[in-house]
Amino acid sequence: MNERLLIHQEIDLPDEFDVKEDKLFYSNIDLLKLAKDYGSPLRFTFLPAISNQIERMKMYFQKAIEKTDYQGEYSYYYCTKSSHFEHILKKAVQSNIGIEISSAYDIDLIRSLIKAGNLKPGTAIICNGYKTPEYQAGITAMIQQGYCSVVPIIDSKTELLYYLRESKGLSPIKIGIRLNLSFISGYDRKSRFGLSPEDILSFYQHEISKNEKLELSTLHFFNEKGMDNSDDYWKVLEKIVRFYCQLKRWNPSLTTLDIGGGMPFRSSINSDADLPLLVQRIISTVQNICHEEAVMEPNIITEFGKYTVAEATSTIFKICEKKTADEFNWAIIDGSFITHLPDTWAIHQEYPVLPINNWNKNLKPFILGGLTCDSADYYPNTPENEFIRLPDTEEEQFIAFLHTGAYQEALSGFGGVNHCLIPSPKHLIIDRNQDDVLEYVVFSEKQNSEQLLNILGYG
Repeated sequence: MNERLLIHQEIDLPDEFDVKEDKLFYSNIDLLKLAKDYGSPLRFTFLPAISNQIERMKMYFQKAIEKTDYQGEYSYYYCTKSSHFEHILKKAVQSNIGIEISSAYDIDLIRSLIKAGNLKPGTAIICNGYKTPEYQAGITAMIQQGYCSVVPIIDSKTELLYYLRESKGLSPIKIGIRLNLSFISGYDRKSRFGLSPEDILSFYQHEISKNEKLELSTLHFFNEKGMDNSDDYWKVLEKIVRFYCQLKRWNPSLTTLDIGGGMPFRSSINSDADLPLLVQRIISTVQNICHEEAVMEPNIITEFGKYTVAEATSTIFKICEKKTADEFNWAIIDGSFITHLPDTWAIHQEYPVLPINNWNKNLKPFILGGLTCDSADYYPNTPENEFIRLPDTEEEQFIAFLHTGAYQEALSGFGGVNHCLIPSPKHLIIDRNQDDVLEYVVFSEKQNSEQLLNILGYG
């Protein structure tokens, strides 16, 4: 629907939003009632949105594969580092996906899911990241257990030597290798991850090909700039696919290209990212290069974290006070961006911001200020967006930061001590039961003084 929204123009609200009686609704949930019933600041997670995101992306890839007659298969993986919470993983794996992990503690997370019956046998797991001895031992134990289909992605020479040594006591296992992108001219990110093309070819020829217990099945890379339609992205992808083809000619067991993550999420309500077109171009690019190189198209893996979970969570604040100044106006929220949305000041991440009530009022420019004494605790903080527009009223006002479900708790430290002792907010989980009725469960209450004092040793 068209609404005047923080800026003086009409825009299309996404299908999941609606405005009724000057109040914002999300998936038929009255957000003003939610804020008053549970208090603010409030973080709420709508779990069905996770399933919707996964199924939507699977559909994009499937349609692109069918349209191009692509010969490989597509597999969706969720990377746990975006949000480790059980309710997130439990909901995500219900969509028949793989899991990407990145630390030794992820191993215990997987074991817990298995023990609770929330992970089905044969679930595919990719093990990324630098492998500490504890992490390596956990991967080896999972391979020996055989409950999940585990593929470690080699990130360094020493890690490869570990599997060459340990493989003697294992059944034949599949491994992957991460490709360091520094070899690509124009790739301006300094990367400590993965191995150079020369090292990969050398290790395959002199070590892996001579070891009957190891099968190099996967080539992995991650473009840290994310997936987009820029010329730079397609130049990088072409270089990688051509190296895949070279390695495939050496190693017939190579079947899979893991293109990493970075699929855009809606960081603004009017996001112009054409995701079906982006997926179509990825599939076509890989296919065309493979045809040129006379190599069978690979199976494709993606590792989507932020895309999977970001849009499932929103954070609600109440405006405590409005302060008028000569050049701009301040609206003080009952929370902190440094504590509750650390991406906003750490990497200047932008999120859609909507008023929850008073949609019938005129709009006025404001800068949002947090409760801490830190001058960096404000939003927005980018040259492109110096303020937002809020209803010009002295009435009670709530606002919602949308799509805040990725990384925020992990970066701020869930349940820990935050800047100026600003407490972690209440977190509400919303899901549909078997009768399609919404159920509301408080996952965690707002931190209290006693909890903070105990952490600091005053208990």
